Amino acid sequence: MRKPSKIILLLLLSFLIASPVFAQSLDSSNYSILDATVDSGGGQMTSTNYAGVISVGNPTADTRMTSGSYALGSGFPNGIQANVPELICFETDTDSNSTLCQSFPNANGAQGECGYPGCYDRAKLEIDPSANPVDTLYLIRIEDLETNTIYYLQSDHTLDTTYEIADFFTKCSLEGFDANDPDCDEDTDPNWDETLQRYNVFGLEPDREYSVSVSALSGDYTGSAFSEPLNSTTESPSILFDLDVSETDSNSDSPYELDLGELIYVAVTTAPGRIWVDLNTNAVNGANIYIRSANGALVSNQTGETIPSETEDLALDSNANGGYGIKVDSVTQTELGPLLANSLYDTTGAQEVGVLSINNTLLFYTESLNNNSGPILQGRGGVAVKARSSITDIASGDLNDQLTFICIGNY
Repeated sequence: MRKPSKIILLLLLSFLIASPVFAQSLDSSNYSILDATVDSGGGQMTSTNYAGVISVGNPTADTRMTSGSYALGSGFPNGIQANVPELICFETDTDSNSTLCQSFPNANGAQGECGYPGCYDRAKLEIDPSANPVDTLYLIRIEDLETNTIYYLQSDHTLDTTYEIADFFTKCSLEGFDANDPDCDEDTDPNWDETLQRYNVFGLEPDREYSVSVSALSGDYTGSAFSEPLNSTTESPSILFDLDVSETDSNSDSPYELDLGELIYVAVTTAPGRIWVDLNTNAVNGANIYIRSANGALVSNQTGETIPSETEDLALDSNANGGYGIKVDSVTQTELGPLLANSLYDTTGAQEVGVLSINNTLLFYTESLNNNSGPILQGRGGVAVKARSSITDIASGDLNDQLTFICIGNY
């Protein structure tokens, strides 16, 4: 005699295959079988412990062609698998001529976002969805090629060696911009984020090569393979500081000497040359430039007479003792910063100067738009030197002072 359990099993299979038009939801205390939603006789099974999809009618058909960069297949499993995305860019040190990223707010690549010569603790990456829908989620895998440690980008854009579902990003939440998402394509949209358009990977180590790849998830059971990787190497924390002395905004070589020319009694003389200061830094907190005078005055080696350095309008010389000082007359930068001058030297009057002290005095500093000091790309400041004499008998070429410039990074 046949056992009843086998008869029940055969009846159930006959019902699902031979009569799919009568499929319906079946429930028990442990599982739920939904009516056909995928193909004849197929559907979803869920419980508190698992979820599954059933396809009836040759569901295991999975003929594949594969290579290192793609996989082609047929049958139901491949019909729901997300497309393998691609990486558009992964950049730490690019400039305007080398960037591949599409949504840097600044025009000079990673250097335009991190300062020169590039980023040392962060990076920018962008993905090509490869025809996946706008709500597709992406997992970012980052390998440190020096230590062979594999990290995953976390929801706060830092790194960890594990991940959970909260660490999957939409393109919008990853990059702060998605032209295909109506809520993430301009600065008035709720999910638009300019910071993430500047850089969206944090917590990297300086002087380290990283390899990045991305996987897509578009609904349950659809995780794709990881994409072909892109590599980039972080920079060191850096400051590039340079001086030039010339009559035009141009480069010059040391040693640096500035000739004031002949001082005319009770008239203001401006040196025909300028002191030009260059500053590039990727220091997140920027840098300060200080100036110091050896004498705090122009001193005659022959007579010992001096022209003191003072903060005053030399055209007025209100204390009738002459004077000597500097005036910042130009400040520019290509990106970031801006480069600002100490108000002591950033004067409005044509002949107003600031005092040159024997102590370090702030001359230039960087500042970001949120009032915190920050990195800068190609900062350039011009400094004029002015003097007025109240002494009539100083020998020609005898007045001198020595100026020292000091640059300090704020790391």
